[in-house]
Amino acid sequence: MYAPRIIEKKLRLFADRNAWEPVYHTVAEVEEFADYIRQITKVESTTRRMTFDITCNLTERRMNWIRRFIENEQILCTCDEGYFATRYGFICDEKGEIFRFVPRESQKVFDSVVAYFEQLEVAIELLVLKGRQVGITTRTALKFLHRMLFRAHTQAVMASAKSEKSELIGRILKIAYEHCPWWLVPPVTSDRIGKYMEFSNGSVLSIQSGAQATGIAQGWTPILIHISELADLLNPKKTIEEGLLPATHPTRNLLQVWEGTGGGNTGWLADTWRAAKEDFPRGLSRFCPTFISWPLATDLYPEADWLKKFPIPDGWSPMAETRKHVRRCELYIRSTDYLAKICGANWSMPPHQQWFWEFNYRQHVKKHTQRIWLSQMPADDIEALTGKNDSVFEQEMIEVRDRERERGYEIFAITGNTIDDGFEPPTEIVDYEKERIPIEWNSYRGQAFRWTLVPLIPFDERDERFAFDKLLVFERPKEGRDYAEGIDTADGLGHEDEDRCCINVTLSATGNHPDIQVAEFVSNRINPPQTTGFAACIAAWYGAACRDPRGVKLCIEQRDRPGDDCQLQLKLWGFTFHHLMIRYDSKKVNERQGVKEGWYSNQWSVPFLMNRFIDACSGGWYKPNSKYLITEMKDLERKITLGGKTKLEHMTGKHDDRVRAAAHSYITRHHLDVLQERSTKSYNPRAHRLPEINMDYPNLNQISTEG
Repeated sequence: MYAPRIIEKKLRLFADRNAWEPVYHTVAEVEEFADYIRQITKVESTTRRMTFDITCNLTERRMNWIRRFIENEQILCTCDEGYFATRYGFICDEKGEIFRFVPRESQKVFDSVVAYFEQLEVAIELLVLKGRQVGITTRTALKFLHRMLFRAHTQAVMASAKSEKSELIGRILKIAYEHCPWWLVPPVTSDRIGKYMEFSNGSVLSIQSGAQATGIAQGWTPILIHISELADLLNPKKTIEEGLLPATHPTRNLLQVWEGTGGGNTGWLADTWRAAKEDFPRGLSRFCPTFISWPLATDLYPEADWLKKFPIPDGWSPMAETRKHVRRCELYIRSTDYLAKICGANWSMPPHQQWFWEFNYRQHVKKHTQRIWLSQMPADDIEALTGKNDSVFEQEMIEVRDRERERGYEIFAITGNTIDDGFEPPTEIVDYEKERIPIEWNSYRGQAFRWTLVPLIPFDERDERFAFDKLLVFERPKEGRDYAEGIDTADGLGHEDEDRCCINVTLSATGNHPDIQVAEFVSNRINPPQTTGFAACIAAWYGAACRDPRGVKLCIEQRDRPGDDCQLQLKLWGFTFHHLMIRYDSKKVNERQGVKEGWYSNQWSVPFLMNRFIDACSGGWYKPNSKYLITEMKDLERKITLGGKTKLEHMTGKHDDRVRAAAHSYITRHHLDVLQERSTKSYNPRAHRLPEINMDYPNLNQISTEG
């Protein structure tokens, strides 16, 4: 029905069995035949039956020609959904005008993805993230109508977030059906507008709502499912996860389409999209994530009437934001197979679309709603999931840091006499081919502490939970370096959605060298007293290599987090090199004048901490190596409180524990730095190239030997 190979196979099979081959007709030929039938027939229909009479005398040869033409169209429409849609599909456009369906570029993209899965002879299950009004709902409705009309006993369910939007879906189907010729399709036996349609061939459509009390399709076993406006569903876990999914069975007959615009960077749709995007290639997701960008709706963005009203100004040159958006659109479309297949590998956005985007972007900037515009008219799936709050880090910076991070790292479990037995690693994840690392620490009280770092086998880093309770080592301790350890404690109840305890170790640097993350430990199972053993082991290991005889400098958050007990225990164990908290607004600023240890979080210190860390990351002066730290950086937002103040914290449903721990490990070595040099330039690693030739006269009695 959708894939050319499948269509050709069915038509060839029909021709072999019936000794004649169906002929494809043009739109003009179809219209001419339909007009002819209207002229020679009189049709009367009721809710139960339909009758027709021929109003003129026809020869047997003419009757046979009419029968063959009708049979030809029925066979072609049955085998080829695209033929039915472009010859007999009628829709109502944005102006309220009804016309024969002509696919947009965006709808061709959708068609190609559907055809791909049909060719594999598997269930077609798509999660479509898109710009506004690119026509996916209309295209899906036509596919559903086709299947119900030409395949008997088809059960279909279509639903939107609200009942009134669901009724609009029913209107699309009703308009399309009413414009089908009576001689092509089965009659409707039951029709409750916006609720229910049943055909004489046994096919039935139920139009439901995401706001209903029960789950969608509960009590049904549909093979056609379409859910639109996903971001607006009130309780998707109940209506979709509990109600719909158990009612659908992924056989080759199943066509299931979920679609919607982004609606923010948190919540069920955002989480479902990210999970599908990560898991689908590995076969761990039923749904294929498909993003369709707004420029593909070429007949709508912009319309001819809009361009007539707002023509491109003479000498117009796109603004910086427009050029950036255009580059993102072009990069995504060119590098995505199903988009490049339709648009071409060298697709570029035409000037009139660039002007359309910029015109509307400027209007939204004046109203401070530009983030809404970005989410409704996105260049890629990242922009589609734009949240209502500003992201702290630019996406380009996040991508650069992700490319630069250290991919290879060692994984250890920490065991010892101060570590609970529950953290002993299972034997199946222990790497017995690598040597264990013994660590010793003797406190000034004569206490002896012994730990062992147990090597572990690599884990699937796509699931963050596999990294819990493991020490990730990006670089082992090196002699003569300085290290800082930032600690963010938590309650340790083991719940998936609670704060995590995080220990971050940073190689501290000065001059033209960046700080580098060298180790990370995260757990949702350890409380502040339990954190002491893990933090002490890591501090003892890296401290033995430190240039500073005091060892690793510790910075533990106080007040906002329950870090007091952890800090106290570390002091009692002999780890006395802690961050000294001072007032930065004093007349004389001197770290040695501080009397409180640890980082005391309050309304002025947290912005100071976060802004300095953000500046370091953005300028390249802090190099994160943990994939999960970079993810938390991406999820960091600038929120506006009810009092009008800004607050930097994670998105709803996300975490920032790694960010806070990394910020502590950075700030404790750099809180009194003079920022003039670092604020005026980004960190650039020294290029490995030969020195430039000095053409001056040489100094007396000196010889240059290769620099």
